[in-house]
Amino acid sequence: MDLDVFWDLLDRSAAVTSDQHERTVWLTLRLAGSPPGDILGFETLLSASRGRVNTFSHWHAAYVLCDGMCSAEQFFSFQSWLVGLGRSVLGSVAACPDALADVPAVRTLLAVGAESWPDGAWPFWAGLGRVAHDAFFAATGRSLENALRVLGCVRVSDAGPFTGSVWDLDSPVEAALRLPRLWQLSGGLEEAA
Repeated sequence: MDLDVFWDLLDRSAAVTSDQHERTVWLTLRLAGSPPGDILGFETLLSASRGRVNTFSHWHAAYVLCDGMCSAEQFFSFQSWLVGLGRSVLGSVAACPDALADVPAVRTLLAVGAESWPDGAWPFWAGLGRVAHDAFFAATGRSLENALRVLGCVRVSDAGPFTGSVWDLDSPVEAALRLPRLWQLSGGLEEAA
């Protein structure tokens, strides 16, 4: 599977479904009908895509967006959510975590406020991490992890270790300094005043 096919599958899943659960099912069914090598390729490209935003700076951005409610486990699902937003969003946010402030879905979430988000609105997509695993098992009756291991790959199943500097996620000064647009959009400047 090449990168264009990977992104096309994600884009089509968003276009033909109405929620993350439906997207997960749609992707799993499409991949289960693919050759096993394509399923392995999907998992490898998903891991590489998540890896582009697997930094402490990106976790800090997710932490600000989620009003401090983003554990390391949730951050892994946040990475999948970012991938689900598409190639251009992932590219801009990978280049600059503060670019989250430009993402329409983020602006909508912040306008409402995390305290008002229903469970399905949180910017996490845990199901995307199971798509290739479930599709591979459906197609072959075998474990994706074992197939990846034979190829010398390890399936990424959580965030970390993070690259870059580490600082206090709860510090308003750090948030205002490192994520000025996202911090302002989240209402952080009013809170700090």
